[in-house]
Amino acid sequence: MRTLDFYQIRAEFGYRQSLSPIGIDNSAAERTLTMSTNRLGRKLFLGVLVGLPVAGGAPTMHAQNFGSLIVNRKKIVLQRKLPPTGHIEGTTFNVVVTAAGLQQDLPTDLKSTLESLLIRDDSRLRTEDSRPDTVISCRITSYAQPQPQFTSQAVLAPGAKGGLQNEPMERVTAVLTVSFQAKDRSGHSLAADNVTAKFDQEYSASGAQQGMLHSMTHTVTHLTKGGSDDDTPPTAVELHDRLIQQAAVQIASHLVNTTEEVDVYLAKGSGLDAADKLMEDKLWSRALEQLETMKPFPTPEEDAYRLYDLGVVNEAMGYAADDVKSARKDLQEASIDYGKAIDAKPTEKYFLQPQNRIDTALAHYKILGEQKAPVESAASRTRTPSQSAVTTKAAPGAPADEMTNDQVMAMASAGLDEANIIDTIKHAKAVNFDLSVQGQVDLSKARVTGPVITAMKARARTSTPATHHASVVSGKSAS
Repeated sequence: MRTLDFYQIRAEFGYRQSLSPIGIDNSAAERTLTMSTNRLGRKLFLGVLVGLPVAGGAPTMHAQNFGSLIVNRKKIVLQRKLPPTGHIEGTTFNVVVTAAGLQQDLPTDLKSTLESLLIRDDSRLRTEDSRPDTVISCRITSYAQPQPQFTSQAVLAPGAKGGLQNEPMERVTAVLTVSFQAKDRSGHSLAADNVTAKFDQEYSASGAQQGMLHSMTHTVTHLTKGGSDDDTPPTAVELHDRLIQQAAVQIASHLVNTTEEVDVYLAKGSGLDAADKLMEDKLWSRALEQLETMKPFPTPEEDAYRLYDLGVVNEAMGYAADDVKSARKDLQEASIDYGKAIDAKPTEKYFLQPQNRIDTALAHYKILGEQKAPVESAASRTRTPSQSAVTTKAAPGAPADEMTNDQVMAMASAGLDEANIIDTIKHAKAVNFDLSVQGQVDLSKARVTGPVITAMKARARTSTPATHHASVVSGKSAS
């Protein structure tokens, strides 16, 4: 096998750029590039590509990151399962979409996409225009796809003065909002909501250029995965399709059981690879233990990647939970972990992606929880006297309400010491804490300390209170 050095690889990929100036057709250059790539051999080509840390500006081998090249990134697929907050009456339905003053293709695209999703997720259903059992009325209230914004940011650049140089960045944004309502033949509402589909990503402007490293990465991605380069900004048509798909998925999740496959990148590097392997094998509890018990990395920027992986684990556990309450707790934990990762390193674009996904799921399960509460309350009121007596006897002295954020904030405002507040949390009969990002912000504003919030999180994960021992919280022996 002949040995290929760096300059031979560069010559192969520089061939495309050297052809056009002298008038040779670009398609011929593409064919020549493909033939050259085939001659290199896939395994050898990958080996050379991965072995170019200087050319790619890759971090050191053991640093925490997502991988500087697409082929080096670790990715898992989460099964995002959401039970519906409403339902479709009967087996036939009709989708009606309006969009006054907006693009004419928006209603048609949303209608066909939503119909396909509903039928895919519930095989009993079929469309009917004349006399459907359920009518789903959608109104597209806004659609915006602004021109990209161009900025620059300092990035590591070997050989540059000071080791840094300004790299052009392209920010692509778009938003689609839709209001919908599903009604049965009698006009009774079955589900209604306002949904928002957003896209907001930053891309390196050099990522779309035909430089040597991008050409190599792009070619290998198609050779090994047959996919597209997600480091390249989407076209206007691709952005349109993404927003339509997102909005349709959100509407469908209110009406039928939905299962969506979500591609999620894993942070990797020193100390994270063992947890990544557990996540790839879907051993979520073991991965959670591994990440929670390992020593945090020295700097906030490095530890942000551990926090991100914690968010992935908690999100996966939330989707796999058997009941609404457990799912909400796990998803709240995921939202907190993702938020901490963003705070520690706001420049990492892959930390931003889960936020919309988590916010949507939390809002979904919040509705389910609110729907479930009145049903349970009504069931308790319809118990017979004998049943009520048995229940009261089985749980004497049970608190009327679960311990909440308000009670914790009240104790902190009253000046109770930290140890007593934590002890009260640990031994509460039941808790119902709001540990979302906003919930923690509210706790902090009320002067609830970090150790108390940590105790709230630990207690929320357990279903039973701790057992009191013959000692006082402050550490003094009982008198």
